[in-house]
Amino acid sequence: MLVVWLFVGTGLAPAQEASLLTVGPGDVLEISVLGVDELSKKVRVLGDGTITLPLLGNFSVVGLTVSEAEAQIAKTLADGRLVNDPQVSIFVAESISGSVTVQGAVAKPGVYELFGQKTLLEVLGQAGGLNRQRGADILVLRRDESGQQQSLQVDATRLVEEGDVSLNIQLQPGDIVMVPVARSLRVYVTGAVNRPGAVEYSSSEGITVLQAVTAAGGPTERANLKKVTLRRRLADGSEESRDINLKKIQNGKEPDIPLERNDTIVVGEWLL
Repeated sequence: MLVVWLFVGTGLAPAQEASLLTVGPGDVLEISVLGVDELSKKVRVLGDGTITLPLLGNFSVVGLTVSEAEAQIAKTLADGRLVNDPQVSIFVAESISGSVTVQGAVAKPGVYELFGQKTLLEVLGQAGGLNRQRGADILVLRRDESGQQQSLQVDATRLVEEGDVSLNIQLQPGDIVMVPVARSLRVYVTGAVNRPGAVEYSSSEGITVLQAVTAAGGPTERANLKKVTLRRRLADGSEESRDINLKKIQNGKEPDIPLERNDTIVVGEWLL
């Protein structure tokens, strides 16, 4: 179930948010100086974090917010007596370093600007929230200082539905938020049930013994719920078998048992 409070706004107007965007290599800036057309131009920030402006030459803007870059350029023009009372404005036409990418089971996948600091929930909100096809986890792919890619795994149910704020991590420029689509998996229920065979379930929700037996039409009149067997194929090819008292699970005397993909449940019968 998707909760409405998934989107948390910043409370800032678009122009205010834009002024908080940090400039980085690869970004395209449209710089305007009021009344000085020759200083108004569109430039791309170079790999070393500099731009080239008439009268100023190479000018470093990397790591500055848009408002800080405007103030720095204005100060440099004023200090050099190049422009009297310079009024500088910068529009980020294309932001590469200050954005995150959201992919997978969201309403609006795409690239989203990081205006100031943004959390995982805020960016998911911008992307329209998770859809019903989402898997159990959200992955945040991030490169560390050495350039190696890290994968941060976040439990989607705990974050979105249960509101566990400890999982609402701060995103960084360049992060990739991947919301995998849930897979359709199967377990098998045989023996004394009304519809023996395969039972499908979503990987994001899982399934238990009691749920699987219920999905198979429930036990027949001859079913012996005290004699249920769980069979599981292990990684080495061997089979593990476990006896289950489903009657106690139904009565709440024993916990229900989560199943794994391709498990088989055999519901025994009473002997005549």
